[in-house]
Amino acid sequence: MPQQPNSEVQLLELLALRTSGISSRQLLRLFLDSEATQPELPLGLPTGIECYRDNIERALPQAKEELARCLKSNTYLLPCFSSEYPEALRVLGGAQPPLLYARGNLQLLLSVATHRRLAVIGTRQPSHEGLAAAYRIAREEAEKGAIILSGLAYGCDAAAHRGALDAAGRTIALIATGVDRTHPEGHQALQEEIIASGGLVLSEYPLGTPVDKYRLIARNRLQAALSSALLVIECGLKSGTMHTVRFAERYHRPIYALPSHGRDLPSLEGNKLLLSSGRAKPWTGREMED
Repeated sequence: MPQQPNSEVQLLELLALRTSGISSRQLLRLFLDSEATQPELPLGLPTGIECYRDNIERALPQAKEELARCLKSNTYLLPCFSSEYPEALRVLGGAQPPLLYARGNLQLLLSVATHRRLAVIGTRQPSHEGLAAAYRIAREEAEKGAIILSGLAYGCDAAAHRGALDAAGRTIALIATGVDRTHPEGHQALQEEIIASGGLVLSEYPLGTPVDKYRLIARNRLQAALSSALLVIECGLKSGTMHTVRFAERYHRPIYALPSHGRDLPSLEGNKLLLSSGRAKPWTGREMED
């Protein structure tokens, strides 16, 4: 059974306030900003979270139900105020998730502070060369001890996860649904294999949450923030991969891209742009060495 944070009361307050519709930014302010709990003037009025006590009491039964579901499904809850919350996500500032849900090896998430983390990303429809490269590079880097991050999608993502698994390495799947769901559904077996093999599945969304395009885009910021380097295998000019690249630029993560495989492919147009503009450097295989 996953261990819950020391303050279950505080966790339930967070779950209740989110259920009642309090925004993520306000939740972060309430639970992370100590000044928010201090009165500006000693008027004896409620301050900070106490202003929302009625909201908490109304939503507390739902919060307790959600916590029970997570415990039953072996889902870890990592609130923003927990010591187990990954420090790498603090770079997101007001866009960091107030709460993370995880299944699998939680120590793997905690180790992102001390281990090399390579996000391997790209199109869902890569060339044969791109698919092979995603698998090979992920396997090689996992064998060297790197944690491989990707998004569980078809194509480059799946090849990267598979490469890490075949190397008996470590991989984290960042998903845009609840951790009790799988997107795409065809990757349910892969998702379960990642968990069973000592990997981790991570989401910012409650159990039961379905996928949509906005959650997929939001998920990309977590990939960029958790990585220590980003590798684009193949992507088109309007690929969703470009969202992750832009997040990586914002968070000052090194960006690499594979050069042309010797063929003129639409799935490499994004790579060409990134390399020619200097936004990415060509991958040589030595980037993750200490």
